[in-house]
Formats: sequence, C-alpha cells, structure tokens
Amino acid sequence: MLDKIIDKLKKATAGSSTSVAPEVKRLAAAALLVEAARRDNDFADAERAAITRVVGQNFNLSDEDAKVLVETAEERQHLPYGESIFTRTVAGSFSVDERKEVLKMIWSVALADGHLDRLERVMIAQLAKEIGLQATDSDDARKLAEAIR
Repeated sequence: MLDKIIDKLKKATAGSSTSVAPEVKRLAAAALLVEAARRDNDFADAERAAITRVVGQNFNLSDEDAKVLVETAEERQHLPYGESIFTRTVAGSFSVDERKEVLKMIWSVALADGHLDRLERVMIAQLAKEIGLQATDSDDARKLAEAIR
C-alpha cells in the first residue's frame, strides 16, 4: 500500500498529469506536518498527538485512521527517496487553498503546546515558501489557527 502511494507521489512530483488521489494528498499533508515538527530535532509525543488530532479533524478521520496516517507519514523518514518528495507534492499538486489549509494545520500543531519560539516561526516561514506560499499567507494561516485554538 505504501509503495503504491510512494509511486503516485513520485509521479506527481515528476510533473505527471495524473491526478493525485485523496489518500495520497492526506499522506503528503501529514508527512509535511511531521516534517515541520521534526525540523527542530525535538519531535515529542505531544507534537505527535497534536498532528494526529489535527489530521483527524481536517480530514474527518476516526482516531484510529488518523493515528495510522501519522504513523505512515513518520515511516517515510526511513525510506530512501528523500524527504522533499512530500514538500514537492504539496507544492506541485495541491491547489493554493489546499496549501493554505496545510499551512494552517502546521500552525495549529506549532501552537498546540501554547508556546511558539522564534525557531518555529522561522521554520514555518521557510516551509511556506517551499510550498509556494507568501509570508502573508503564513500570517493569515497563523491567525486562523489561533482563532480555532
């Protein structure tokens, strides 16, 4: 199953005209959330729980399905195709609105512990740029995430 999803991701990032399936988009978004959480080399259980909650809510998944999705997203860390495949998938295969939604999800996870440090802000700004969004998009996503917190 994971191999099929990875093949679809590779095709999406290679510029294939193949439409990206919803489960592939969910995995790419969840993997990007995991990537954002790991960028500071401190991926704690609280962040994992926040990611699971956020993907469950945003993708209307059961708790178990959300947990499996996050576990699958984490597994990608051990695969030999490079971490950037999910970033490229989100940048190249998601609509602007979908990318903004992913960015809002990233902000929700970052804000979940009630503490936001400078490094997190810088990393999210960089990630926004990597997926083709502007600083204003990141600011708007942060405000939306704060409003629903």
